[in-house]
Formats: sequence, structure tokens, C-alpha cells
Amino acid sequence: MSIKIMSQLFEAQLGSASRKMLAVRLADFADDKGKGIWPTVARLSRETELSERQVQRILSEFVDEGLLVVRSKGGGKHGAGTRYDFDMAAIARLEASKEEPEQTPEKAADDGCHGVTRDTESPVTSEIATGDSVSPQGCHHVTQTVIEPPLEPSIGREGAREAVSEESQTETPQSIERSFRRWMPTWPTFVGDSVDAARAAWGALTAEERSAAEARTGDYLEAAKAGGRKTICSMAVYLREKRWEKLPAKAATPQGPTFAAPFGKLWMATRFADLFRKPYGQGLELNPFERRLADKVLKLIEVGGEPPADLTNMERQMLADGDPVRYLMRDKVLRLGWPMVNQMQERARDGKGYACPPELMPFAEAFQQVKRDGELFAAWRSEHGRRGWPFLQEGRLPDWIWFPPLPDGVDDMFEGLVRSALDHFHTQISDHLAARSRGNDDAA
Repeated sequence: MSIKIMSQLFEAQLGSASRKMLAVRLADFADDKGKGIWPTVARLSRETELSERQVQRILSEFVDEGLLVVRSKGGGKHGAGTRYDFDMAAIARLEASKEEPEQTPEKAADDGCHGVTRDTESPVTSEIATGDSVSPQGCHHVTQTVIEPPLEPSIGREGAREAVSEESQTETPQSIERSFRRWMPTWPTFVGDSVDAARAAWGALTAEERSAAEARTGDYLEAAKAGGRKTICSMAVYLREKRWEKLPAKAATPQGPTFAAPFGKLWMATRFADLFRKPYGQGLELNPFERRLADKVLKLIEVGGEPPADLTNMERQMLADGDPVRYLMRDKVLRLGWPMVNQMQERARDGKGYACPPELMPFAEAFQQVKRDGELFAAWRSEHGRRGWPFLQEGRLPDWIWFPPLPDGVDDMFEGLVRSALDHFHTQISDHLAARSRGNDDAA
């Protein structure tokens, strides 16, 4: 157990309570140099009370962010867990949390109903639970947003409430750091880039500039690629020179985006509209490590016979698939193919809505609620898999989620009905998708 590392992680801003809980539990296994972390996913899930999928997702995030280094893959003999080491330099870079100054009554009144979160939403009654809390007192005591879709939700009302919530938030060093960490992996060179220089450039921007830099990252990368550039500038250069401002202005629309609540009608319609696009994320090609891994499995396939006992779970799955390149590409597309969907899901984990195109609302109005974990919900999951799409991530899914309506008067299995519903919705929004493919991102 490393008390020093645990203390550093307790003071660090890791983005969520789940991430901090898992990081501290990992530190319990590490020595003073951050080495020797070995517990299985099942054990971490049991001891942190997180789902195994949550544990796997957070571990993957820690590896991607450089906080953890994989020393050996698990899944070999006796079901051993993957062995990790902490990157001590990465831990040292974590920004320590800063205590908020004690609030005076006058200051608290200026900041809303409580000074720490500066949430100015009014308390609610138990009959109309619209506050930022699971308690009848509304936003007091708790800051976890309730996502309880009503039978007939008002998208306009939800959008207005979300917009007020977004605009009323006061930026803090912690929120700026979280937004930087959210944006950083979208840059193709972030793994080998200077994170410190990029973080400093990010912090020097205004809130509006950070928002614009994040929103137009994809536009800049596409423009650079279309211009024949073989290399992309560093994150810091993009931010310092505000290169997104050199891009052509987006076409104006008569109506701006609407903030839609997670898993509601407009939110789900926007999600499907993005999934209808071909995968467009960065880094979808295989990197040198993945190519070597695929070559290793290809050689095993050519040799045939009983595979070695020390293969990792991923290697065994590639071997069973019979085409390691296709397997790795499919995995990358699921994880990276639709950055906007990933961003929507990331915000949904924090109970935040997403800016959605209002022109999709007429088609989304017909959406129907589906019970989570029911047979129809399983059919929607299966159809996502058939199309190679990522499904809704586990964690904070509400009991009821909106999906395109199933066709009436058709006697068929759920799988066929779901497929028909998606094809019909795709046809309905064809004009919207065509406008988006021409580069009108305000229609997206």
C-alpha cells in the first residue's frame, strides 16, 4: 500500500467520484513507486461497488490518459488480472483541488442556493421533481441530477432548463481542467504531444474560445487533411494561434441548437442521426503496436494447432474471430468512430444535456419509450451490434429511454421491427443528413 500515492489521488481532481474511488483502490495495491497493481476487474468491481463495465471503462481511460501503464495483460493462467504501474509523473501533474473560501450569507445569496456549485435553480416540491437532487429540497444537499423521463416530456422546457443551468455555471480551475481532459483525446497527436504546454494554452483562452476550439476541432482536422497536410500541428499550437478562427464561418440557421435532456426524444434522435454517418473519428487506422499484435495472431492462425497458454484475452478473441485486423478495426470503430456520440454519452454521465438540432424535433416527437433491460431494449442493443454501432453505455441509464416508433400493424419479431423503425427514421431525416454531409454542421 502506498499512503503517499493515495494522498495525492485524494487531493487530485479526477473528474468523478467513481474515477477517484477506483484510483485510490488501485493505489492500495501499489508500492511506494506506484508499481505492482494486479487485482482483477471482478475484484475491483466487488470492492468499489462499481459494475465490471464501469471498472473496465475507467481503467481504459486511465491508460489512455497516461495515469496507468500496462505491464502485462491479464486473462492468462489462473485468470490473472492485468498488471499495471502508476505513471508517477502523470500523478504529479494532476491538479490538486482547491478549497472554496468560506461563504458569507451575503456571498451565498449572490451565488444562488449554495455557494460551492453556484446552482441557481429553485427548490422543488415532491410532486414536481425538476431540481438537481433526489431529495424534495431540490438542489440542496445533493448534486446528482435525476433523469426521470415523464410520460409526455416538454422538450422546450427541458432545453430551456438545461441552457439556464449551463449558462449559470461559474468556471473554476477544476472545471477548466475537466474540459481540457475531455477535449485532449480528440487531437490525433495527443499521446506524444506536450500536455503541459497544451494545458497552459487551454487555460489562457476565454470560456467562449474554449467552447469554439472544442466545437471546431473536427472541422480543423478535416480541413487540414483535405488540404493535403501529412502532419498535424501540436495541441498547443492549435490553441495558442486559435487556428479554428481561420476556418470559414458556419452557415447561419434561423434557429440555434436546443439543449436536450439525456436519453430523451431529441437527444436520442440526434444520437441516431450521428450514427447514420460513416465512422469519422480520428485514429481509426491501426497503430504499429496493433499491427504487430495482428501479425502475431495471424501467424498462430497459419500454424494452427493448440494456441499457447499465455495468450491474452484479446489475442484469444482475435484468434477465435479468425481475422485479427478486422477484429481490431471493429473495436476501434466502436470506441472512436463517432466522437459526437461519445461526447453526448460523457455529458450524460454527469447528468448534462446536449445541444441538439431543433429541426429533428418533428420526427423525434413520434419516438416511443422503451423499458430498460426488457426484450425490446435487447432488440435495440442487438441491432446496434449488427450495424457496428456503439450501444448506450451502462451506468446512469434511466428506466425508460426513447427510441424510434415501431411500425404499426406488422406481425414480426422485435429484431425485424427495430430494423424497420430505424430504416424509416433514416428516410425521414434524409434531408438533414444530406445537409450535414455538405458541411452544414449547424444542421447536425
